Amino acid sequence: MAPRTISPTSTTTGYFNATQLAARGWTPAMIRDFLGRPDHTEFIPRFRNAAPILQFAVARVQAAERTTKFVQRLELAARRSAAAREAANRRREEMLRLVAADEVPIPELAPDVLTDRAIRHSDPRDAVDAAKADRSTLNRWKVNYLRHQLTHYDPMIEGMFGPVGRAAAEKLLRRRVLEAIGKTYPDLLDECQRQLRVSERRR
Repeated sequence: MAPRTISPTSTTTGYFNATQLAARGWTPAMIRDFLGRPDHTEFIPRFRNAAPILQFAVARVQAAERTTKFVQRLELAARRSAAAREAANRRREEMLRLVAADEVPIPELAPDVLTDRAIRHSDPRDAVDAAKADRSTLNRWKVNYLRHQLTHYDPMIEGMFGPVGRAAAEKLLRRRVLEAIGKTYPDLLDECQRQLRVSERRR
């Protein structure tokens, strides 16, 4: 196998730090196995409690990079990284398909029942005062109650496997839940659209 070309990384100190080594393809395990202890450590005066910056002599790094074992390890690390990215993309696509295919059932409650439950859900310790809330506030509470209590919105988010694709799945699922609530409760459509606009502005 032809040796992989190491991208040049500039240094003016005669040392490479971990970030510079990573840019050259080194992994933490490779640093441990091929370089061992650092040749120099540097502390940042402004951050006395921070871990020191480990530095490795350029000559020693370059000598390691010329060995056959290092080249083989570098190629293996590159293949593993590519495979991990491909697997992550597959998991993300599968997660989005699952979210898109899942139904979002919204139960139909009588107006007074929904209002009472939404008020109690908003602040069960102060339900009497909460009952005096204006219409926009009540509508917000109703939508929140339906989202979190009567759908499987939260359990689905919590059950997602790992962080891969989580943000995209959350965004899609949130949209579908709010659209379903607005369709089932037309009087809450404006609030559903408002919450959707707010959530998408934050991303």
